[in-house]
Amino acid sequence: MSSLRDFSIPEAYKQISSMDTLASLEPMVDWNSLGSMVSSLFKNNTEKGGRPNFDEITMIKTLFIQELYGLSDEATERELYDRISFRHFLHYPEKMPDARTIWLFRERLSSSGMDKKLWEIIWKQFNDRGIRIEKGVIQDASYIETDHGKHGRKKPPVPVDPEPPRTTKDEKTVETPGNDNAADAGQKRRMTRAEKKAAKIRAAEKKRLQRDERKSARTRRSRDGTFAKKDSKTHFGYKLHNSVGVDMPLIRQFVVTTASLHDANVDLSIPDLPCYRDRGYQGAPCRGIDATMDRASRSTPLTIDQMRRNRRITRKRSPGERPYSIIKGKFNGGHVYVTMVRRVRVKAMFRCLCYNLFTLMNLKKHGKIAAAI
Repeated sequence: MSSLRDFSIPEAYKQISSMDTLASLEPMVDWNSLGSMVSSLFKNNTEKGGRPNFDEITMIKTLFIQELYGLSDEATERELYDRISFRHFLHYPEKMPDARTIWLFRERLSSSGMDKKLWEIIWKQFNDRGIRIEKGVIQDASYIETDHGKHGRKKPPVPVDPEPPRTTKDEKTVETPGNDNAADAGQKRRMTRAEKKAAKIRAAEKKRLQRDERKSARTRRSRDGTFAKKDSKTHFGYKLHNSVGVDMPLIRQFVVTTASLHDANVDLSIPDLPCYRDRGYQGAPCRGIDATMDRASRSTPLTIDQMRRNRRITRKRSPGERPYSIIKGKFNGGHVYVTMVRRVRVKAMFRCLCYNLFTLMNLKKHGKIAAAI
C-alpha cells in the first residue's frame, strides 16, 4: 500500500506541476540550513530516548504554507492531507503535523526568538546571491486587527451599599437657598476626601483585576492588543512596521508592536542610506539619511520648496504600500487570532518571507533579476 501511494501521488502531481506556485518558491531559500538552526530548540534526542519530533524543515515549511494561504492551524492540518502540492512541497513525509503540533512549534519559535535569527539567515542567503538594498528604504506601518474579546461578556453586578453614608467632621454639604428639606440637602452633598480616596483605590483595584484577568485568559481575548484611532476609525490589535528597499522592493526589516504605539517610536532606517517616511515621522530619530516629509503647522505653512520636496518623497514612497496590499489582500494577513506580540511576530515573519519570495518570483519571471536566483 505504501509503495502504491508513493508512486501514485507523485504521478498525479505531474499533472499540476506547471501551475504550482510552491514549486517556484522553494528553490529561492536554502531550507536545510534553516532546519539545522531550529534543531537546537529540541533536546529530547538523548540516549534515554524520547518522543520523536517532526522534521524541522517540514515544520518550517508548514508555517510558510500556512501564512502563504492564510490558513488556521486546523485548516492547515486538513489541507496538508488533502492537497497534493502541499505534500510535494514537504517532500512527501510519512506523517503530517497536526494542529496542536503546529501551534507548539510556533510557540517554541516565538518564546526563544529563533524567528529573528531565521529572518537574518534568509537575508544572508539573499545577500550571497547578490540581492541587496543599496539605494535606500521606505518605512511605513499598518494595523493588524484582532478580536478584543469583549462581545457578549456580562458586566459584573454593581454592589449596593446597604448602610447610609456616615457624616464626618470634614464633610461639606451643598445648601440650596430657599429649601429647608434635609433629605434634599443630603442628596446633594459633596464627597469627602476620604470617600474620594476610597473611590480611587477601588478604581485602581478594578483595573488591576481586569489586567490580571486579561493576562490569564484562555480565550481569543488579546492579551497585548491595544486600541488606536486613525481617521475617525478605531482599530484594535497590533501594528506591523517594516522597511522596503527602493531599488529592490523587498522587506528588509520589520517590527511588530501594539496598535497604540506611534510610528515615530520605531526606526528601521539603515545607516548611510536614505529613509523615506511620511509626515507622521517628523522629528523622529533616523540612523540613516533622513528623508521624512515636512509637515505644516498652524503658524508655519509649507514653503514652495517644501511642497516640491514632499512630492518627490511621495513618488519614492508610493511602492512602500505594496507589501501591505499583498500581505492583506493575497495572504489574508490583516487579521490574526493569536493573543501576544511575540506570537504575532512569528506570523508576521513568515508573511514577510512569503511577500519577499513572491516578489522575487515575479521579478525573475519578468527578467529583472538573474535567472539563477
